[in-house]
Amino acid sequence: PGTGPGQTPGPHFGGSGASRPQPRSLKSAARFQRRRTGPSLFDDEPDRGEPDPSPPPSPAPVAAAPVARDADPHVAAGEKGKARDILDAVRALKAVEAGGREATADERATLARFPGFGPVALSLFPNPTSGRYKDAGWQALGEDLRAILTADEYASAKRTTFTAFYTAPVVADALYAALARLGTPPDALVLEPGCGAGSFLARAAPGLRFVGVEQDSLSGRIAKARFPAHDVRIEGFQDSRLPDGGFDAVVGNVPFADLKLEHRGRKLALHDYFLAKSIDALAPGGVMAVVTSHFTLDKQNTAAREYLADRADFLGAIRLPSDAFKREGTAVVTDLVFFRKRIPGEPARHADPDWLATDTVDVDGAAVTVNRYFRARPQMVLGTLSRKDTLYADGYSVVSTGD
Repeated sequence: PGTGPGQTPGPHFGGSGASRPQPRSLKSAARFQRRRTGPSLFDDEPDRGEPDPSPPPSPAPVAAAPVARDADPHVAAGEKGKARDILDAVRALKAVEAGGREATADERATLARFPGFGPVALSLFPNPTSGRYKDAGWQALGEDLRAILTADEYASAKRTTFTAFYTAPVVADALYAALARLGTPPDALVLEPGCGAGSFLARAAPGLRFVGVEQDSLSGRIAKARFPAHDVRIEGFQDSRLPDGGFDAVVGNVPFADLKLEHRGRKLALHDYFLAKSIDALAPGGVMAVVTSHFTLDKQNTAAREYLADRADFLGAIRLPSDAFKREGTAVVTDLVFFRKRIPGEPARHADPDWLATDTVDVDGAAVTVNRYFRARPQMVLGTLSRKDTLYADGYSVVSTGD
């Protein structure tokens, strides 16, 4: 990620029979110093670290772009196309598991097209109130799904449907490029909380080693089948026992839902819980680069931001257009956020000390709350704030002004 919920160090670190991945040693002052005075995230915000008077030799910069392990899968445009991809992926997974073997290249391609249940949840499953499907076509698809899943698998899929949206490859690639720019070693041990079916694992450079945590049984098993060399753990993130300071980096797209979890005496929104527990899992000098709901930075309650700020430096953020994940089936305002875990006793060096606070701004005649970091840096918002196509009555969207 500690001793938060289910978070005690111990031998349980990975699936059955998995050996515990060993992180690079991050306990030398030299490594800390290199991480602290390494490159900054954005060219217009220079690094604020002070140079060591006698720094050790620094490693060669990591400048190469990440190399994808899997080709970018074709994602079906329509809802029913996505539903058929789900059915095909489940059948392929069942065949792999029944044979007790690794997936073939064709099966991996089929598994890679699994879009998650989020984009089609309201159609592929019957209405929870009426018990009816939208139409006969969806009923046929829904009944096919129920027929090939066990009762436990079906229930697991239904529980996680509304948080199971996956990540566009261009976004994953950008986060990996940021990790490299910020000095993450090429053989880093990386935590991905909420790894889904492996959309981030598919974009990782060779050499990176992963512990992925996924609550949904089907998604986690698909990730295992696609990437058997990594430690994919099928369990709720709140149940994962992760040692403090055990990881070089954290990457991923944390889930968002109307749910609060307790972490070390604080009740946090689901997405903020994932960030807080992940920060605790980072070694000093380690970097977290994740996609999160804009509410992490925009909410007026500063408790979650203060928890992060007490432990890590805020390096910056990029606000994405609302349609950044349209292909994956959702339209929400999200941020790419970046943090570096501080060495104990090191003073805070946030990119902007005001990132803890918010302001009220006018958007199309309505007052909305926006983090002061974005208020002072409109260039970090990849679009224009608008009241059109908002998910919440008091919310806003970001209309793209570019590609």
